[in-house]
Amino acid sequence: MSMRRIYSRVQSFPSPESDTLSPLSKQFDQSCLPKLENLHQLQGSLISAECLSKILDAAIVAQKLGMRLAMDAISPTTGSKSDWKFINCYLDSSVLLLDACNNVQLRLDSIRSCLGLISIGLHYLEGEHESSGVILQRVVESLDFSRFRDKHQCTKIEKRMSRMRTFGKKLSGKTLAYKDTGDIISPELYKALTSSLAMAVLAIRVLSYATSFRPPTNQCAQPPTDERWAMLLNELSNKMKVSPKKANDIASMEELARTEVAAQALLKLISSWQKGGNSSFRRMAVKAVAGELRRRKDELEKALPLLEEKIGEFYKQIVALRINMLGLLSKAQREDVFAMVEPFSSEENQTDTNPKQLQSRVAWDVVKRKMIGRSCSLGRIRPYCIGLIKGKIIKLSSLNI
Repeated sequence: MSMRRIYSRVQSFPSPESDTLSPLSKQFDQSCLPKLENLHQLQGSLISAECLSKILDAAIVAQKLGMRLAMDAISPTTGSKSDWKFINCYLDSSVLLLDACNNVQLRLDSIRSCLGLISIGLHYLEGEHESSGVILQRVVESLDFSRFRDKHQCTKIEKRMSRMRTFGKKLSGKTLAYKDTGDIISPELYKALTSSLAMAVLAIRVLSYATSFRPPTNQCAQPPTDERWAMLLNELSNKMKVSPKKANDIASMEELARTEVAAQALLKLISSWQKGGNSSFRRMAVKAVAGELRRRKDELEKALPLLEEKIGEFYKQIVALRINMLGLLSKAQREDVFAMVEPFSSEENQTDTNPKQLQSRVAWDVVKRKMIGRSCSLGRIRPYCIGLIKGKIIKLSSLNI
């Protein structure tokens, strides 16, 4: 996912300038910047579940502090037109992040299914006696169906990333800032939403590709150059850039990659048994490889719960930030910030051409339609993505907003 696409929408607005930083803004920098700097220590073509967890931790902190900073930056009565339109942009963009979180969770469920098949295959090989042809065939079938390289999943990821790029192009073509009137975005709001969104995109992108064995492409970033956090994101994105021709340099999840290698090694070894050879040596080789596969499988099984927990918390914080921004828009409407006017009569329609009133009505109509749609979409949140048991009713009060 290109970071340029995410920031293209932001760059449609006048660049906010601020000589002073609020205490919350300083706290944001002090909390998020060290985490970003630590991520620069990532090296090699494999990334451990622990490192993925740290990336999610950084994204979670960014969402929490971003929400506090955004809520402190403006109020329903002080927000400018650009502020409200900027919030609308964020809400539209974050929908794709929630969808990506759901798909990562489904990917982890698929990995669990593969581990179940591996367990079945290993169970068939237990015992000291020579395995029969039927048993070996069952082992081959189990290992063959347990492949982690899901082509359909890779295609879904590519489509999802492409959709986000298309969405960014569409937004970058619109001019929502009122430059002529000097109506600019609140610098604190700008910083809160762009940084939290950028961190979220980084986490989702890394996690999606790490669990899919698919090399990321077009990852160059071009964030605003006047923010230290933005520069760190840019450098980190460039560091993770991978050429499609260098498949061995793909940053895959370490525990997943090693389990895949061990499973395929055992599959090839068992598939070659029909060629004959020393029976004792064959049993020793299979026993050794099967033992290695069992260890790798156990490591992966231990790593998955932590990732699932972090993804659930990450999803929960994105939802919380969205609900708070929707709340601001709703309060702004109740405070008549949009200067809503009564519906025109037929006579007034013919005589009243006040551009301010027409502009206010159109602006609120657009926001109102989006608010209704977003409120309905909250009822479709996947329970397990926010740490709840499947089948439970989601209560917004449980989100600790």
